[in-house]
Amino acid sequence: MPQKTGEVAVASARSTIPQTEHQNWAVYGGLVLTMFVWGLAWPVGRLLATNLPPVSIAAIRYAIVVPVLFAILWLREGSFKINRSWIPTLVVMGILNTTLYQIFFLYGVKYAAASDDSLVIGIGPVLIAIMASFILKERLTWTKILGFASGLAGIITISVLSPNTQVLNRPLGVTLVFGGATAYALYTVILRRFFSKNRADNHGPQQSSLSILAWISLFGWFFLIPFSLLEAPWTYTWNVGSWLGIIYLAILSTIVGYFLYIEGVSKIGAGRSAIFGNLVPVFGVLTSVLIGENLSPWTAVSFLLILAGVLLVNRQVKNSGS
Repeated sequence: MPQKTGEVAVASARSTIPQTEHQNWAVYGGLVLTMFVWGLAWPVGRLLATNLPPVSIAAIRYAIVVPVLFAILWLREGSFKINRSWIPTLVVMGILNTTLYQIFFLYGVKYAAASDDSLVIGIGPVLIAIMASFILKERLTWTKILGFASGLAGIITISVLSPNTQVLNRPLGVTLVFGGATAYALYTVILRRFFSKNRADNHGPQQSSLSILAWISLFGWFFLIPFSLLEAPWTYTWNVGSWLGIIYLAILSTIVGYFLYIEGVSKIGAGRSAIFGNLVPVFGVLTSVLIGENLSPWTAVSFLLILAGVLLVNRQVKNSGS
């Protein structure tokens, strides 16, 4: 997904609130650019998945991403070392964030419109707040429940009333993307618990967010490969446009997006950077028009319902001091 390749959760989990509060317009511009890149990834993904095997697209994408991440890791830190006791948790996070999310994302855009799917993924922060209430024992309040109901209403709205009717199976596609959002939310909550546990262990090794992301991506990629082979990708036609699309998802959406987002988090904090994430569905919808998808008043209604859900759960998190 575009934006959900682990960089948001990893960066947010490891960030601290910056000391300065002065506005940094260069950082804001970088964050807006990042959200545009992530939003554009939805129609790019749909163009690819329409005629090519979805899991193979993801496997090739991460065949590019993983070596680049480890190359950058070596240049910056001179080491690939990881605590062996962390490996089981990193494998689980890799399966959720890379394997399952990518499968849900690409099959979702195969069956439903990219604009509709990009709206659905916006419910991610709502799902994270709900799961955190159960897994991290954060307080579950009526405000969070109302936020979840609002977000779900937005998904139902676009599922039933979308103007994009010329698709293979819209309910299935939207459901798959919702499954992807659920997998990513669970990954994020596990990641938070992982970092909290290791911060509490003052004697344990401290890993950078880049190192964690690289290993999570590697483990998740391993599980994509066998599913890709089942698709027999060598029987499909991969033209120049296909490779350009995959390079876009790998280099711009994943690598460049990661570093731009990290820069934003380091300058203005994880909370304020995360606000920009609400632009991803907007850019996803707008750029999907370029590939012939349609908009209607129901598109706006769906977006506003999902956005209201995000604002409600974030308001509650702030009020509860979380």
